[in-house]
Amino acid sequence: MLEKEQRILERDSEDVSGRVHHLPEMKLSTAVRKGIAQGRSREMRKRKLLYGIGAIAATAAAILITVSSLGVAPKEKQYDLVQTTSIPQPADLESFRPIAKYDQGIAAALDKGIVKPINQSVERKGFRIDIAGAFTDGRKAYIMYSATNNTDHTGYSLIDFLEFGGVEASSIRAESKHAMGSNALMPGQTGYYVYTANLVPSAPYKEGATIGVKIWDATSGNYRDQFKFTLPLEPNLFKNEERIYHPGSTLIVDGQKINVRQVQFTPLNAYVDLEYDKSNDKQIFKLLNPVLIGKSGDETKKVYYPDTMFSDDTKVTLVFKTNEFDRLDRTDLKIAGMAALDKNKMKIVVDLNKKQIIEAPDTHIQIIEPDNPAGAGEILFHFKLEKAQAAESFGMWLEDSFTDANGVKHKRLSPENIKQGGHLVSTADDYTEDYNAYNFGKEALNYPQPLTIGVKKYWNPIMESQSVELVTNQPNK
Repeated sequence: MLEKEQRILERDSEDVSGRVHHLPEMKLSTAVRKGIAQGRSREMRKRKLLYGIGAIAATAAAILITVSSLGVAPKEKQYDLVQTTSIPQPADLESFRPIAKYDQGIAAALDKGIVKPINQSVERKGFRIDIAGAFTDGRKAYIMYSATNNTDHTGYSLIDFLEFGGVEASSIRAESKHAMGSNALMPGQTGYYVYTANLVPSAPYKEGATIGVKIWDATSGNYRDQFKFTLPLEPNLFKNEERIYHPGSTLIVDGQKINVRQVQFTPLNAYVDLEYDKSNDKQIFKLLNPVLIGKSGDETKKVYYPDTMFSDDTKVTLVFKTNEFDRLDRTDLKIAGMAALDKNKMKIVVDLNKKQIIEAPDTHIQIIEPDNPAGAGEILFHFKLEKAQAAESFGMWLEDSFTDANGVKHKRLSPENIKQGGHLVSTADDYTEDYNAYNFGKEALNYPQPLTIGVKKYWNPIMESQSVELVTNQPNK
């Protein structure tokens, strides 16, 4: 269905199990993200199945966007290079105002009047793309564009990549935000979008942007067109307005050190770059309920629910939707705890013939009988945790390979008979459940037992509220 497959749905949702590795890779559109957010809100009152394989498959069939690497020279893309033409009448940027409710950066740019006008257009094979404006702060890039479908088929306009000086911006968590009910364009319809992409601070971006666009034809089920064009845009339009601090402070939660590497305020957002100390004996998966707290005299401001950028086993960047805190006397970061696991417990050891767990991170995981008879070499893991901080939880992720008792590595196979799978939460009762099918393959019954699976993510909340000072009212360090 798409050229590139896997990974990004897992990374975006943070609660999809490894079973989705057979589905096409995508980045969630704003409509899907909005649906997830609404689902979380409804779950505050009732139990809700967030992700099952069927739901993921339906999403995969509906949303088609791709992923690239982190700030590296892109692989050659077979896109026609086309010339843009000037738009005679400058675009009305207020057409993008409804999208601002999804992103503080968009709202700030519109309110401050700091969008750089582009007003360039491309028309190909019945689709017209108008680039109205753009703005960048060195950490995120925003491209405002409209798409008009002048064909007789329903279609989707997809920005596939963004480059600065030949270096591709990350498309992990990149998306085209919109305020329509669907990102599909009916014949004759015009849609308004803001494409956002994260920028790697260390990447050698240079002035001059290239944008790659794909047009998906919903009737034929194929790409109608793919092309690229250049724009006069630099990766940081607000370099003289940013404020960067290096506090050198550390959060300590359950003995684990979380080092504050950098705090950056821009006209669009506040970015807090954190690193997990190499000496930690626990793997940190997630920080729970981060809050940015700003104080000025008797006034206190708080910003909740940050986005994350470039989260992995060693670091995370929290993106707080505010552009006001650099003017306050003091700014702190507070967290309620973290999801983490001892590094020496990040495995599940199984005797496949006995269908027995020999070693696991804790006692909350077990092997159960599936609703349908399992295939030879298939098992179903069940995880349940009460008092789970369920609203913050994510599903268990397992490695796509396992090791037999002789140390030989084998690949996990696609699901065969077991259809169960998903991440279940109840915020009302505060519990979370996971159903995770794993197919070793029938040949694994003859492998030297036991078999060991690596754990990539595991929900183990550690509630310990801590805070750290980020910035005081002082010159840049």
